[in-house]
Amino acid sequence: MYESWINLLPVSLAWCVLYFVISYVLICIGIALSNWCGLPIIPTDLFPRELSQITKASYAKIKISFDAICLIVTLCMTFFAFGYEEGIGIGTVLAALTMGKVIGLLGTWLDRHFTFATFRQLHRVPVEK
Repeated sequence: MYESWINLLPVSLAWCVLYFVISYVLICIGIALSNWCGLPIIPTDLFPRELSQITKASYAKIKISFDAICLIVTLCMTFFAFGYEEGIGIGTVLAALTMGKVIGLLGTWLDRHFTFATFRQLHRVPVEK
């Protein structure tokens, strides 16, 4: 579907870095909004969010650990299946090791500037029993 125009994008190193930075920031904002709104938009980030709430450990520590473990498992599975590492670059490693902290910082910023409430909280809708 996107193949017709995706090949038109420039692919020099500078452009690849820019694409990475833009996508990294957008993903972090999306996950932070999802977490702080309580929405299950990104299923792979539900586990770190829930574990953080249960253990009272910081989201950043759990997210970074979770992403690093997923990365190691992926590397092992790829190596054992193909005999070599495939498809994991420096951007993937950087994202896995830093995204939790950035999402946590964005969440702190969201807490200072916004209050998220459910429809029932806003309109005091009684819960039916």
